[in-house]
Amino acid sequence: MRTQLDDYQKGVRSAVGIIAGLCGLCVLASLSGCLTATKIHRWESALLGWHRRGSAVCKEAVKPASKYLKAANDRLNNPANRAEDIESDGEAKKLMQDAAAKCGEVVP
Repeated sequence: MRTQLDDYQKGVRSAVGIIAGLCGLCVLASLSGCLTATKIHRWESALLGWHRRGSAVCKEAVKPASKYLKAANDRLNNPANRAEDIESDGEAKKLMQDAAAKCGEVVP
């Protein structure tokens, strides 16, 4: 009898673990189109590199994307914002693609 109870408890724990893992994956999937701190950092680093080694046209194309990402980072770090205030990465991605095209690069 004791082993059946132990097996049942192990099964319940496994099920809870699996469900928690699936919930985590769902959260990650829902954030894929969001402008997160990690994405902002990665894109700002790319812009900095493009600006350093780019032509005059490239340097001008980098400015609006960099300005947008700085403002988005400021909004993200504002303690008054809530989790629901996470914004889409659509506009930032568009600016990054424009800068990448003018700099002969690829958006990371």
